[in-house]
Parts: sequence; C-alpha cells; structure tokens
Amino acid sequence: MRGGTVSTPTTDTAESAVRSIVALEALSGDSRVLQRPWLRHLRSQWPLLAVLLAVLPAVQVATMLDLGFGSLALGLGLVTVWTVVSAGRSPARRRLTAREHLLADARTTGVLASVTALATVAGVVPADAARSALLMLGADVVAAWVLRSVQPRVVPARRVVLVGTRSGVETYLGGGTDDVVAGCHMLDGGAALSVSARRPVPTTTSLETLPDLALSAGADMVLVLPGPGVTPDVVRRLTWEFEHSSTKVGVVCPVSAVAPHRLRPSVSEGGTVLELGAPRAGVAARAAKGLLDRVGAVVLLLVVSPVLLLLWAAVRLDSDGPGLFVQTRVGLGGRTFRMFKLRSMHRDAEAALDALLDDNESDGTLFKIRRDPRVTRVGYWLRRSSLDELPQLLNVLRGEMSLVGPRPALPSEVATYDDVARRRLAVKPGITGLWQVSGRSDLSWEESLRLDLYYADNCRVLDDLSIAARTVRAVTRARGAY
Repeated sequence: MRGGTVSTPTTDTAESAVRSIVALEALSGDSRVLQRPWLRHLRSQWPLLAVLLAVLPAVQVATMLDLGFGSLALGLGLVTVWTVVSAGRSPARRRLTAREHLLADARTTGVLASVTALATVAGVVPADAARSALLMLGADVVAAWVLRSVQPRVVPARRVVLVGTRSGVETYLGGGTDDVVAGCHMLDGGAALSVSARRPVPTTTSLETLPDLALSAGADMVLVLPGPGVTPDVVRRLTWEFEHSSTKVGVVCPVSAVAPHRLRPSVSEGGTVLELGAPRAGVAARAAKGLLDRVGAVVLLLVVSPVLLLLWAAVRLDSDGPGLFVQTRVGLGGRTFRMFKLRSMHRDAEAALDALLDDNESDGTLFKIRRDPRVTRVGYWLRRSSLDELPQLLNVLRGEMSLVGPRPALPSEVATYDDVARRRLAVKPGITGLWQVSGRSDLSWEESLRLDLYYADNCRVLDDLSIAARTVRAVTRARGAY
C-alpha cells in the first residue's frame, strides 16, 4: 500500500472480509471479471431478459396454430399482461428466490386463466379463441421458467465505501441502507469504526490508501457523505484516485422524496447545482394521464362487467342491504364526491363504529382492525381479493378518481390533516397506488402518508404503468388486505 494504514476492528472481521472476497471471486470464476461492469449488469438483469425472451415461444405457438385475429389478439394480450407483471418483480433488487418467483408466476397465471374462463362462460370470448390464447400463455410461462432455471447467480447487493466524518458515517449506517458498507474513509480521523456489534467496517484516514481499501473490499462505489470537511477539493481528488478504476464515485445529496426524473445538474459560478423540477406534472403529462384513465376505465368496465354483476348478486344474497356501497370521499383539491364500492359490511356498519374505536389497530388517522365484525362473509373475500374496489371504475370514468393515486380519504380524516398531509389532495385519489402495492392495511399512517406524498410530488404515466403491473401481484398475494 501507498503511505497510511488501513485498520480493521477485529481478526474475525478481517477473516469475514477475506471470505467475502473469495466468494465474489468464486461467483465470477475470475476476480478480474469483477472489474467488468457490463457483465455484472447483464447478470443482474438476467431475470428480466428471461421474461422478455420467453415471449418468443408464445409467438412460435401462434404461428404453428395459424390463429385468427381474435385468438391472436387475446393470446398476445394475456402474454403481455403476464410479462409486464412478471417483469415488475424481476430486477435483482427484489431478491426473490426461485421458489418465490415460481409461486408468484403461478398465481398470476391462475388469475389470467380464471378471467379467461369466466369470459368464455359469459359468452364474451369464443371457446376456441380461449383455448388457443391459453396455449400461447402456457408456452410463455414454461419458457420463462426454463430460462430462469439456467440464469447466472445474482450479483450481491452494491458494496460501497463511505467517505465522510465519523458522525456522518454513523448516521448513514443507522439509516437502514440496503448497500453493503465495505469500508470507510474518515475525514476527521479515528480508528476502526464499529457502529454496532453486527456492522464493524474497516476504515482508513489516508486518501492515498482509499483505492487499496476499495479494491480489497470489492467495492462498486465510493459514496461521499455531506458534512464538515467535505469540500470540492476532496471530491475532485477522489475522482483522480479512481479515474483508472471501475469503482464509481458518487456524492450523497441532502435531498429526499424526489424522483430522479425531477433532478437536473447545472453549473453556476459557485459550483455544480442540482436543480429540482417542479413537483406538479406538466399540462401534457396531466392530459395524458387523464386520457389513459378514461380509456382504461372504459376497457376495464367492458371486461369486468359480467364479473361485477355476479359479485353484486352475491352481495345481495349474502346479507340484507344494497349491492353497492356509496360513501362521501375527498378528492382533488379537497372537493368531495360519492365513491362507489361493492358493499362488504352489514348495513348498520356505520352505527356500530363507535363501539369498535377502542379496538382500532391503526395508529393516527385511519381505522383498521383485522377481524372487523361488521364485515360480511362475502365481504371478507371481496376485501381479500380487492374486488370490492371494481365499481370505482365508474368514479374514474366520471373524472373524480384516477386508476393510480393516493388512497381516497374520508372527510373526517381530512379534517385532522396538517399542511403536509393536505398535499395528498394535490392529485386525484386512485383505485390503486403505492400504498396498495406496499402493504395496504399493514402500513402505519406515517408510512402511508410518506408514500402518498412521494406519489403526489413525483407522479408520471410511466410510473403509473409500473404500479398497475405491481398491483396484480399485490392483489394475488392479498398482503395487508382486511
């Protein structure tokens, strides 16, 4: 090493670091492969590539069967939906095991096959077209499973070396990062850093030894943390030290809850400036979202109307009362509207609420209990499957709601909002949203609010499509639905 020293907390930690490096070399077959970013990227994206390549066998089946336009369109529709849903959970950061992928794919396939069968029984889809489309879907699913089974082992989580003061490093380590912190460079001196017994990390106080530390730790990136002593000169010297290395240099900015598409670097006389785009979407983006909502609502209503009619009849037969439940909710800009749902509770549910307030399992504004005695038998199943939300497509068609957005709030909830929480009302509420795909009723009020605020400040059509795809998986898993 060049001047300076690198200290480690304990011998066990050093041995653990060596074992980690050996494991990385075994993963690649050659330690030099770790210096090839394109190969690491290819390995991390293999699950996604497997899903996309699996479409080819489905197209081949369609060619062999010489399908008509209707059968081909239905088959391609099923394959597209399955591919989008599966691709949404494919990136390596999801860290799903092969078994979890298999079960999730099986659930998605079952849902699509069931919907197709119901459409066939209702006379919406011809039986021959349904059989051909399901053959295409089966070929796509089997091909994806085969391709996943031969995928390379997933690259470990990003390994980083932190540069900053001791307090800054400790704050970062205590923040629940997903990165593997492989080392630290202390700008204010200090020996080995050990924030907790589980997370001791090797440190250096000499900038010249930092590249050696990063290399020995197999670091993917050097992260500079804001704080005293972090000057433009420090950052510039770091880029010099790593200009011939595959290890990247990044600077952590004191910006949170801002999506990358709103960030734009610029240059001023004082240095580099990170400009933040306005949280409100532009006119064109809002128009595109509105058009997508209306068209999507019409298409979905045409597809699910037979199912909706059957569910309405089941609600009426299960308990006394109307099939639909109409409730006042608060929408865009604080305007109220009448929201439609399939009734999932007994007709005296509102009157019985006061007696259950002491059993509330939610914190803060929301009221949630897992075994609510007001829920009917059919209502319990409707809530688990989220099918009680289908009539809200009418609200989307009327322009009162969006397909994707924050959870529609009650007037009593809005009455307790502070200035921050009222930001939820800057966009239309949605049938689904980040809250739906992140845990639903299992989320605390603070977590739900954080997700809704993030969406309100960063929403765009591309993210809406991603949330819609993830919603199918969230509904089939029924996590947090009660």
